[in-house]
Amino acid sequence: MRTAVLVEQEGSQAIQCPTVGRWRPSIGLGAPVAPGTVLGTLEQAGVLIPVTAPKRVAGVAITVTEAGTWVQYGTTLVTMGQGGGELVQETPVRDQAIEDLPAGSTAVCADTDGTVYLRPEPGAAVFAAQGSRVEARTTIALIEVMKTFTPVRAPIAGDVARVCVEDGASVQAGDTLFWLSPKEG
Repeated sequence: MRTAVLVEQEGSQAIQCPTVGRWRPSIGLGAPVAPGTVLGTLEQAGVLIPVTAPKRVAGVAITVTEAGTWVQYGTTLVTMGQGGGELVQETPVRDQAIEDLPAGSTAVCADTDGTVYLRPEPGAAVFAAQGSRVEARTTIALIEVMKTFTPVRAPIAGDVARVCVEDGASVQAGDTLFWLSPKEG
């Protein structure tokens, strides 16, 4: 796990990359960000490295670097803004506000376009129901693209604060699928 670098810039905060790799965000526009929030992962030689928000960060994401972008030390991954009321319409979370999420919640976003499945097979129990507890790296959904199923894994251990999609829904890269609140204790 690596902590991102915080740079204050004329009334806003830029969260910058701590190293090199291919960026995979786990938050979307309008996501609340607090110190320790998992912002996404960097892929280096097939290894995924979680990137967390630094100390003194506060607000909501007003820009997020696109999934799949090659980044290096100092590349801005997320730009922070204050508030969030007007940003709620821009976030991929469908029909639900983000203000009522627990502090430090992390968005789990789709890495690719496809069809999301919340259960391993028809008739089976869902991977992660709202209110359930999940461990880091646990499969919480599948995304199917051309008959290939890719697991969506929890970036942190915690509780499923919100499920934002329905089983079998079409999603686009960057859409928020779940919100996870950090495990306490």
